[in-house]
Amino acid sequence: MIFYKELTPIVYSSVKDSGVLLTARYICDPRQKRDSEHKIWEDILQSVAASPDIDFAYPTHRFYDNFKEGKSAPRADEEQQKE
Repeated sequence: MIFYKELTPIVYSSVKDSGVLLTARYICDPRQKRDSEHKIWEDILQSVAASPDIDFAYPTHRFYDNFKEGKSAPRADEEQQKE
């Protein structure tokens, strides 16, 4: 059961580790949920594809290997060698 007075569609935004999370609230027939969600995502993906300045954010990890990258030792290693 929903007890909100306003049932207009809305998009909430929040900041997460991997970027901005957008959460949509809209009312639809429960039997049409999958189809309506699909149509909304198709519209969003088409809009993003048409906007080259928008990128999807996703969690990433970067591992540094100074030797393979042809760089000198990390500063922490250099300081330990001086001691």
